[in-house]
Amino acid sequence: MLKWFAATLALVGSTAPVFALSCNFLDPAGMYQQAANSDDRYVIVHGSFLRDGPDTPLITESAEDGQGVPYTFPALFYGDIGSRVGFRTPTELEVTVDVSCVLDYCGAPPPDGREVLAFLRVNQDRDYFLSVEACPAWLIFDPEQEELDRIAACMRGDSCEGAD
Repeated sequence: MLKWFAATLALVGSTAPVFALSCNFLDPAGMYQQAANSDDRYVIVHGSFLRDGPDTPLITESAEDGQGVPYTFPALFYGDIGSRVGFRTPTELEVTVDVSCVLDYCGAPPPDGREVLAFLRVNQDRDYFLSVEACPAWLIFDPEQEELDRIAACMRGDSCEGAD
């Protein structure tokens, strides 16, 4: 009995960061609603990224607490921009990828060439940014056609409710 209790305690202790992080994972419609309700402007794209330069700051070691350091890197997005008729407008965009959470349980930046659905924030100078945070809020890897269709429906003003 004591061994079982010790094993359970060790397991709980080793997963503490997971318990500390509570994400509301959003489906594409939830992401769309979050972007639509934001003070920021977003464009929605479907395609792939290619890293186009080094990380800033250059990461040579971890922070003092042993955790990673937030960083950014330039990337080229190539694919289609979303509209009310779907993802049918080819585009190439220079994007700054901001990685603000660099722990084991954080979201990951898109690897080169992997298909994604991404919500890019746009500033007044028409610069594009992809935020990679602890909870995946702006990026879906390998989206299904149904997810792309749901986003197009949201953009048309049709029902934009998330999946149950």
